[in-house]
Amino acid sequence: MSSTVQDIIANTDQTQIVGSALAFLAIPVAYYYLSCSKRSRPPRQRRLSFTSVGLGIGSFPPESNVKEPIINVAVYFDDDPPTADAVAELVVRPLLAYTRLSEVPDLTNRTTRPSRHGGVRPLDLVRELTIKGDDTLTNKTIVEHCQDTLGAGRDDLPWWEVLVISNAGPGSSAAVIRIHHVIGDGLALVAAFEKFLTDVNGASIQSPISFKSSASGVGGGNGKTKKTKGILSTIWSLLEATGHVLTLGATKYDDDTVFSKMNHAKMKHSGKREAVIFPTVPLDFIKKLKTAAKVSVNDLLMTAVSEAIHNYCLAQEDPMLAERGSSIQCRALLPVGFPRSAEGLNSPVTAMRNIWCMVSCDLGVGHVDIEDRLRHVHSKTQEMKEKPRAYMQLKVQNNFGPYVPTSVGQKTVFDTFSRHSLVLTNVPGPSVVCMFAGKPAKSVQLFFDNLLTQVDLLSYAGQVYGNMIFDADQLPDSNIFGRLYAGALVELANRLSIAVPPEVQKAATA
Repeated sequence: MSSTVQDIIANTDQTQIVGSALAFLAIPVAYYYLSCSKRSRPPRQRRLSFTSVGLGIGSFPPESNVKEPIINVAVYFDDDPPTADAVAELVVRPLLAYTRLSEVPDLTNRTTRPSRHGGVRPLDLVRELTIKGDDTLTNKTIVEHCQDTLGAGRDDLPWWEVLVISNAGPGSSAAVIRIHHVIGDGLALVAAFEKFLTDVNGASIQSPISFKSSASGVGGGNGKTKKTKGILSTIWSLLEATGHVLTLGATKYDDDTVFSKMNHAKMKHSGKREAVIFPTVPLDFIKKLKTAAKVSVNDLLMTAVSEAIHNYCLAQEDPMLAERGSSIQCRALLPVGFPRSAEGLNSPVTAMRNIWCMVSCDLGVGHVDIEDRLRHVHSKTQEMKEKPRAYMQLKVQNNFGPYVPTSVGQKTVFDTFSRHSLVLTNVPGPSVVCMFAGKPAKSVQLFFDNLLTQVDLLSYAGQVYGNMIFDADQLPDSNIFGRLYAGALVELANRLSIAVPPEVQKAATA
């Protein structure tokens, strides 16, 4: 607490203060403890949450020109992609067992309903394209179709599809599972994908995510307090977290670096997006780095992204970097998903849900020394784990959001996003090569076109894949980001005396 608060307490009746605090926070504190201790309940049909409805209506004001929030999971193949029939039978049909994947969102009534066509044919949700070129063309085609509509006006089909891209040239072919975010979040989709993915021997895939004890996203925790706290400590933590949540959309805009200059009160989605594909990095190398540094994998990857942004600003001779130095504010919004019960995930009625929120984290972009940067990032992620900010963010948006006019809610989301520099997510995927519709998937990427620049990292079969989607008009010389990202990992390895894989060393000097 600040000295001012301490002075007030010193000169005020203690019983009166405690009594007032308890009266003010009795309901949320009781709700908090009940939420932490409640037993699992049998799966039951749920209405769409406020978060889900907001994603369906649109989280941003119409004038910001942000399109539908669509999760695009791209699976790449060495040779021809699977046929449309194979995708329909081996991928789409198993997913149609889930209510939200087989029905159409009814946002007005906060539920889903059957399509007016009756039963949905699996082939109705498969679309095919043919291209001829290299891997660059494959990824460019994927990005170009990231915003193809999945919502209303699509002949009353469920809001998802599989886009099969056959490359007749030397580049890879791909299949892209495109799912509107109204259907569910990353944890829900990971659980659903396990229903049709197998290893090359046909064995089921074991998820790397613990759905009960941890959360997805870079945050690495769900924001609930891990240690038992006294009532006064809990009151203070919840009060601080609530204040943080309610004022985040009114905080200072990130500093106007060359990386963040497009983020301001009147920013709009230009409709023009490009992607930089990061060099593939062995996961074992990342784990050696995190062990030597005594931090998490998330900390390492966030530090590499922060270092890449710093060095990009240096390469662009950014005056803001020279002026502000280590005090530069450059924050990322990190999606944090919350645990859910095994019963809920195994039920086709309740498995698809949106139980997640965004949390803010400063990346320490202004630091010159990469070890200082790593320490800064680690301290921020530890703070995220220890404070209930994510928990209160979720409660505020789902319990107070429904009573706020849609335009006000959209403006609040816009105010929060426009004050940040990027969205950054890291998702752990299967540790072995998987079969997708009868074909081995050689690699994967996660693409999400957002209002802000978005960095998506995903591990699969012992490798870490990543990309950055951004406004094509705003980041000159953006092609160097991949090299800068690899260079950051090489610099960390040199500091920690860890051998650098040849492919990473090569990528850092390309």
